[in-house]
Amino acid sequence: MKQVFKSFFLMLTIVALVSACSNNSGGTNTPAASSAAEGGGASTNTALKPITLKVMLFGDKPTDLGSVLTEFENRTKDTLNTKLEFEFNTGDDHKQKMKLKMSTGEQVDLAFDAPWQNLSQHVSQGLYTELDKYFNNDDYPGLKAAFSEEFLASNKIDGHIYAIPLTQYYTDIEAVMVRKDLREKYGMDPIASYDDYKVYLDNVRKNEGSMIPLALKGARGFFKMFEVETNSQTFRGANWAVNGLGITGTGADFNVALSEDGKTVVGVTTIGDPASEYASFPEPFNNPDNIYQAYDKYVAFNPYVQKDSLSEKDAIALFKAGKAASFEGTINDIPSVRQELQKAVPGADVEPFVYLSCAADKKAGCIPTDYKAWNDLVIPITAQDPDRTMKFIDWIFSSQENHDLFELGIEGTHWKAEGEKQYSLTEGSTNYIFPKYELTWNPILSRVGSDNDALTLDYLNYQGSNDSYFRIPLSGFTFNSDSVKTEIAKVQPKFDQAVQIFRHGLDPNWKQSAEKLNKELRALGLDTIREELKKQMQAYLDNGGI
Repeated sequence: MKQVFKSFFLMLTIVALVSACSNNSGGTNTPAASSAAEGGGASTNTALKPITLKVMLFGDKPTDLGSVLTEFENRTKDTLNTKLEFEFNTGDDHKQKMKLKMSTGEQVDLAFDAPWQNLSQHVSQGLYTELDKYFNNDDYPGLKAAFSEEFLASNKIDGHIYAIPLTQYYTDIEAVMVRKDLREKYGMDPIASYDDYKVYLDNVRKNEGSMIPLALKGARGFFKMFEVETNSQTFRGANWAVNGLGITGTGADFNVALSEDGKTVVGVTTIGDPASEYASFPEPFNNPDNIYQAYDKYVAFNPYVQKDSLSEKDAIALFKAGKAASFEGTINDIPSVRQELQKAVPGADVEPFVYLSCAADKKAGCIPTDYKAWNDLVIPITAQDPDRTMKFIDWIFSSQENHDLFELGIEGTHWKAEGEKQYSLTEGSTNYIFPKYELTWNPILSRVGSDNDALTLDYLNYQGSNDSYFRIPLSGFTFNSDSVKTEIAKVQPKFDQAVQIFRHGLDPNWKQSAEKLNKELRALGLDTIREELKKQMQAYLDNGGI
């Protein structure tokens, strides 16, 4: 998963490149999905010709994926007659391999993409199949039931559906996961502030030998920690969206100031810009130090992280193995993390420190959203038969039983049903940990783990309530990068490399480094991107966008 606040004078919104794969927005209050034919789709009555679909995801391949695929094939051999060939890569490799396969025209039938990966760029380049005809279509009853028109409308790009939006809630609350048993060992109350958390980290460093106090993932760094807190009540009049919500595909992260009436773009800035560029921003954000204050915190907390954090592929694995005392994740991580941690370290336990204070207090109007999913499935134009791919997707969402198979595995082996909407873990659960946000997450069909502790269930209920959210400005805007793709190709690698170092707290002189980076990026076309972004946003507002 990574807010928004209001100003008397201007509206600000950060234009972010990435978002934790688990920072998800979207959701509906539509009725439960109907139980359609097991074959998927009203038009599927007899077996189709055999086909093997190539599916490209990222993360760890579930150990028991083969047995789940065998079960799927047995259930659908007389209808879908489909085999699935999965390719799993690391997150960074997935992004680059998708670019490569799209450039070479290699067959990919179904793939994960997201606003924080290649989605905007690849859509603008015409690399993904338009999917409008498959939704709200009686021939695809699973899709019709599971995806409301309102939800789909929020996830359209240039007025069309190019991606299947995946989400269970409008967001997945970010938190630092700590060892509850260690916290109690140190005689500490539950962690409720960064000051408390620092005491916890100091205790770990003092008492736990070689244990890593805080494990970071290389691609994310500190992610959402220490960022400016915002909510719908902080200011009046307008908003500033941060923490990964915003506009993607711009090659660099931008801050955008709007006029008091929200109709005019009056400022667009990025890291390293001269302070004079922020003159149009309202106090206190006319001082860039108050926007980028988190970077100093990253430097201060870097001594608690592992030495090789930049190259770390799986920070959660360090925690599960008992090698780290905390990591930054989301509320939905807790049940599976607890189960694996307790296998490795009997008597250990995990609990969240929700660092966004209004979310920790479960206040209404706290969490910003653009009602878009931050995880998606796409069908590249190189797919052999989009209709067959969409029949498979329709099958997943056609019934609770179908959906459970891919999201949770084989019932009785990998999980147990607890009522209509909950599930509990089994001894075999760790053999099928599927990245749900890449294929199956859905606000209607996704179950809630009954193994969650009471506090976590309370947070899940909170993030499932519409009252917890408010809409960010420019929420319907999508940047079309086609006219500046050359400049983005030059700017993005240098920006990503430098900011990754900043986000790990590895550069105490990050301000000076950011100013130098800014000059280099301007020479590569940063201002051309900036002006194109400003022009497109203004056109969007002029056409009645919000």
